[in-house]
Parts: sequence; C-alpha cells; structure tokens
Amino acid sequence: MLTRVVTGLILAPLVILAAWFAPDTAGAGLVVLAAGLAVKEYYHMWTPALPKWTSWLMVGWTMAAPLLARVAPEYIYPYLLATPALCLSLFLLMPARIPQAFGQTAVLGMGTLYVGLMLTSVVELTMIEGKGAVALLSLFAVVWLGDSFAYFGGKTLGRHKLYPAVSPKKTIEGSIAGLAGSVGGIFLIDALAGTGLSTVQLVLLGLLGGAAEQIGDLAESVLKRSVGVKDSGALLPGHGGMLDRIDGLLFAAPVAWIFFVLQV
Repeated sequence: MLTRVVTGLILAPLVILAAWFAPDTAGAGLVVLAAGLAVKEYYHMWTPALPKWTSWLMVGWTMAAPLLARVAPEYIYPYLLATPALCLSLFLLMPARIPQAFGQTAVLGMGTLYVGLMLTSVVELTMIEGKGAVALLSLFAVVWLGDSFAYFGGKTLGRHKLYPAVSPKKTIEGSIAGLAGSVGGIFLIDALAGTGLSTVQLVLLGLLGGAAEQIGDLAESVLKRSVGVKDSGALLPGHGGMLDRIDGLLFAAPVAWIFFVLQV
C-alpha cells in the first residue's frame, strides 16, 4: 500500500501541473504517450506474442489516434476505416500466422480501439476553449478519487464481494465508497475552479463517470484473467502497468466528453 501511495504522490502533481498550465499541449502529449505505453502492454499480455515489428507498428498506429484528435480531428473517421484494412493486410506479411488470422486480427484491432480511440475523448477535453484544464482535472478527480475511495473503502468497510469471478478483492461497500469519491471529486473541482456545470450535471457526471471508471477497471480484469496475468505491466510501482492505471479512465473519459463537449 505504501508503494502505491508514494507512486501516486509523485506522479499526480506532475500530471495536474501539465493539465492545468498546458492542457492542449503537455496534457495532450501525455495522453499520446500513455496510449503508446498502455497498448504496448496490451499486446505484450496477448499470447502468442506478436513479432516485434508488428507490435511496434501497431503501437505507433494506436498513438496516432489521440495525436490526430489533437492536430487533425477531421482524419479520425478515415483512420477508423483504415484500421481493419491495416490489421488484415499485416497477415499477408505473416503467412505462418494465416491459420490464426481470424482471431488475431480482432486482437490487433481491439488494441487500437480500446486504448487509442477511447483516449481521443481525453484529448477532446483538453481542447475545449477556456475550459480544457478544468475539464481534464474534472475527469482526473472523478477517476482518481473514485479509485482511491473504492480502494480504501473496500479495505476498511468491505464485506460483500462485488464480482468475485473477475476481481475477488473488490466489494460492494468499496464500490459505493468509490461513487461517493467520484461525486465528491467533481464537486471539489467545481468549487476550486468552476466547471460551468449545474448541480444536477455534477451529480450525474460523478455517478456515471464513477460507474464507468469501475466498469473499466473490471473490464480490464476480464482481459487479464483471460490470459492469466495479475498486472498488465510493472511500469508504476504499486499500480502495475500503464493500462492498469488508465483502465477506468478509458471508460470514464467518454462520459466526461458527453458533459463537457456535447454540453448535455
């Protein structure tokens, strides 16, 4: 637990500073970097392992999604159209893998959609004129405080298992505490910086974003269980890999995008 806390105390201020002072440059750059690190772990978890050149090609292709969202968002749709064509075409260069192409093509494309495309929502938040920093910090507050409250709430109050088939340690009590943390987090950012959202919108964003964060965490656990690994990597001491750290954010980001970009 101590390692987890120390790592968070080191990284969180750096991310917050980048988000506050330069959300559309430093913030977006961190998103692109996170996409590359997370999808590399995703492909590394997969068995059988990809040839190195294929893995690195798909890492670069995945990083292009949030990058395009920042510099040329009009190309996101052509990018999506090109993704299945790229994944299928790769197997023309790997004849030994053709018998497994049906399933392995899906794994390749899923990595790009799951990590790269989902993170475009985060980049979209950074580019909201006059509100990029607040929107980004709101997302982080919902995810981070929700995750922290769920973790410590489950440790102290947890009695009833939430979904033991996927994550044996998570509890219903911890989940409820996590939702409370997410709601509290968005109200904290609103009090400190002003989100421009109504009270009803704040509550909904906290609850829906917090629920999405927890589902994202469980969804990644499904992937890890299917390949028999505990963590996606060991990049962040006490937290596992980058994908472990952003799994909830991947699901919560589109929710924040709905509230801040679409102005629901």
